[in-house]
Amino acid sequence: MRFVSRAVAIGLSVVLLCSSVQAQSKPASNVELEQLKSQLQNIRQGFPGDMAVYVKNLRTGEEIALDGDSIYETFSVIKIAIMAEVLRQAEAGKFSLNDRITLRAADERLPSGVLYTMQPGLNPTIRDLITLMIIISDNAATDLLADKVGRANVTSYMHELGLKDTSIKFSDLDWDRTWLGTLDPNFKNASGDKTIEFPFNKFSEAQVQAAFNQTIYNAGIYFGHSTAREIGHLLEMIQQNKLVSKPSSEFMLATLEKQQVNNRFPKYLRDVLVAHKTGDGQPFIANDAGILFVKNQPIVLVVFTGHHRGETEPLHDTVARIAALVAEHYGGQLSPDYKPQ
Repeated sequence: MRFVSRAVAIGLSVVLLCSSVQAQSKPASNVELEQLKSQLQNIRQGFPGDMAVYVKNLRTGEEIALDGDSIYETFSVIKIAIMAEVLRQAEAGKFSLNDRITLRAADERLPSGVLYTMQPGLNPTIRDLITLMIIISDNAATDLLADKVGRANVTSYMHELGLKDTSIKFSDLDWDRTWLGTLDPNFKNASGDKTIEFPFNKFSEAQVQAAFNQTIYNAGIYFGHSTAREIGHLLEMIQQNKLVSKPSSEFMLATLEKQQVNNRFPKYLRDVLVAHKTGDGQPFIANDAGILFVKNQPIVLVVFTGHHRGETEPLHDTVARIAALVAEHYGGQLSPDYKPQ
């Protein structure tokens, strides 16, 4: 079980305090942390694109930040912030997680998740939508929730928390219209159910990717903006129950643990529980952000990428290797197929 009782936590604190005092006379631990930092830096230097890495051991306070304060396109990692605002408003009494939202045809989004396959009239609860948004990154669920709480409120809440570079302004539908409209102007104002009918077969893969790249970097639109350090701090606040009540915090972590897209952080890990959220703009961007529970140590890890020049599979593998290095550093066990490079 990930969560420990207050008594156990106090006992652990005493042990950690003693260990901390002992560690002061063991500078080798600092050397080992520098070795990890050097390994991560070597991956960044060989990466064909931009990369930010943030690591923090929430038990010891050890921290590594490589380009941790540059603003990146988060893609679906920003859904962690949306989830936090939904829980905050629910606890403020604005609605219940058991309230239901009726899906309309216009709520459908380009294939991402499952709701676009459902018939209009389905009535998922807000809790259901949170789950779908996080574990399979359903964009219909995402836009429904962001519409419910207000994107400006999500951004305002992040800024109140001190996360000044974390924001969301546009909907997934805004993004899709911009992307598809670059290829066919008739889709610049298309409804959700029309976007999923886009005739991709009329365009080459190169044309589709060029339009996607243009939308990411030159169209003045974004799905989410943040830094690796700020998303790391948001995860830390969730883990430490600093945003909402403990039950709501545990619900957020438990939902992140159910993540179904596991081709990055968890790929090479064998005895490590991972609560995380991916963000995809492949092959240009593939992000992952979460908490690795290694030997009862919560390790925050955030990897953002951008302007990647290459194929998607090596991009995913690079992110996975970063998680492997971090987990191994703290005593985690890796799968036999992991081969150091």
